[in-house]
Amino acid sequence: MEERLKKLEERIGKRKERIEKLHSSQKEERNKLKKDEETLKHLKYDEVLKRMHETGFSPDEALRAIDNELEKSRTNDSQGGVQKHGSSY
Repeated sequence: MEERLKKLEERIGKRKERIEKLHSSQKEERNKLKKDEETLKHLKYDEVLKRMHETGFSPDEALRAIDNELEKSRTNDSQGGVQKHGSSY
């Protein structure tokens, strides 16, 4: 009977160790995912700026276009319409 208890206690200890390793791995993966998402976001911004430069689209024009879209969105929201513009960064 003592042997059986000892084996069970060892098995429980090993399971706890595995769970702790999994938690640690999960945290690492979440951090890597967050970093990758940030990198992707910055690469997209770089691409936008590159295209603006290539096409001669001025930053002032871009800001006006964004402001116009925000104003349209606010107007639609206040009138009960729901309009979503891309994802928020």
